[in-house]
Amino acid sequence: MKNPRVLGENSGFKLCLASESGGTRTLDPRITRYLKLQGNTPRRSRLIARIRIWVGLARSIGARRLLLAGSFVSAKPEPTDVDAVILLPESFANQLDRGLQDALELAEMLTTRYPEEIFAAEDDTDWYNWVEFFTRTRELDARTQGVIEVKL
Repeated sequence: MKNPRVLGENSGFKLCLASESGGTRTLDPRITRYLKLQGNTPRRSRLIARIRIWVGLARSIGARRLLLAGSFVSAKPEPTDVDAVILLPESFANQLDRGLQDALELAEMLTTRYPEEIFAAEDDTDWYNWVEFFTRTRELDARTQGVIEVKL
C-alpha cells in the first residue's frame, strides 16, 4: 500500500501493516514514531483495553493472526470503534469440545456478536477476504486504507 494510514497507540504490541495481498511487513520506524506522537485519548484507551483482551484470547487459543481496522487505525482523535479479525487455529473446534475457557469466551463473542467488531477467519481464504474488505473504503473508487496486524 502506498502512504498507509496506520495510526493509534503502539501499546507494547508488535505491529505490522497488512498489505492488500494479505501479507504483512513490519512497520517502518517512522510510522512507529508517528504512532507514539498521536497521544492517547480516553476513547483510544478504552479501545486499547478491548484489543488487549482480544490479543490475550488470541494468544491463549493459538490463533495465527489478528487484524485491526476501523476508525481506531485512522487519524481520528476520537475513533468510534476498532474492528478485529482473528485467524482461528485449526484446533479451535477441538478446544471448544474440550471446554477450554478462553476458547469458549472467544466463541461467545463471535457467535453473539458482542462486541460487534470482532470477526473470525476460519482459514487463509477467509483471512485474505477480510483483509481485502478492510483495506478498501466504501467509496465508489474503493481507495485503499491502512490496517494493522498484531503479531501474536
